[in-house]
Amino acid sequence: MIRLAICIPCYGDTKAKFTLSLSQALIHFMECKLLDHEGNSIPREVEIFMVSCSMLTESRHRLVGEALSWGATHLLWLDADHVFPADTIPRLLAHNVDVVGANYARRSTPTAPTACRLDRNEDSEDIKNLVYTTLEKAQGGDLEEVAHLGFGVCLMNMTVLDMLQIHAERNGDGNFMPLFEMKATQGKHGMIGEDVFFFGKCREAGARIFCDHGLSWEVGHIGEMILTNAHANNHRERWTAKHQELADRYRNQIEQLEAAE
Repeated sequence: MIRLAICIPCYGDTKAKFTLSLSQALIHFMECKLLDHEGNSIPREVEIFMVSCSMLTESRHRLVGEALSWGATHLLWLDADHVFPADTIPRLLAHNVDVVGANYARRSTPTAPTACRLDRNEDSEDIKNLVYTTLEKAQGGDLEEVAHLGFGVCLMNMTVLDMLQIHAERNGDGNFMPLFEMKATQGKHGMIGEDVFFFGKCREAGARIFCDHGLSWEVGHIGEMILTNAHANNHRERWTAKHQELADRYRNQIEQLEAAE
């Protein structure tokens, strides 16, 4: 039995295209074939949890609590400003690893990926150790172990929390809290995000984090962009070709309707 908790921290409204992606993913997940090693269909349940809070770390802690209380076997983190393919959930489940997610572009210009190399130099900046998803990696369906990635599209087996608890007790702590924390970098010249903090704890407890490059190539991060006439001039040929193709398509449809009459 798979009990999937979809956890969405959201401050304000979700993006329309995110909501569309989520709807399509839910339909696909409930209708697709999921088979165990003996070829039997795997029953599944899904529940969506959303927390709106001005403190992201608090939102994530509350969402983990909701997933635990519901008895989830897996937790799918989704950020409300991402788009992803309809088959995202079974593709992530198929890897059967502790944590696996998408390496998506940051919401900025210029942009960069969010994943960081596992074999990075601990004394160097993460900016020098980024993992880039290339078309070659995507087409090859590469699954790469990484030090950390973002929570935008990320699946976690709930057994990771058991690993964290065991690790905490071995080190004299009563429990694994906090799971999410923002703190200053070693040189105090920047901040470590709650995702990097969490994945650091996971790796210390023996959990492994992976990046699905194939899925990553299909994930988008929704942002805002200021468009100027410079962009219009640069896009002129592509815009003309696109709208000419649309005009031709509609013209053909009208001709087919008229011929049918």
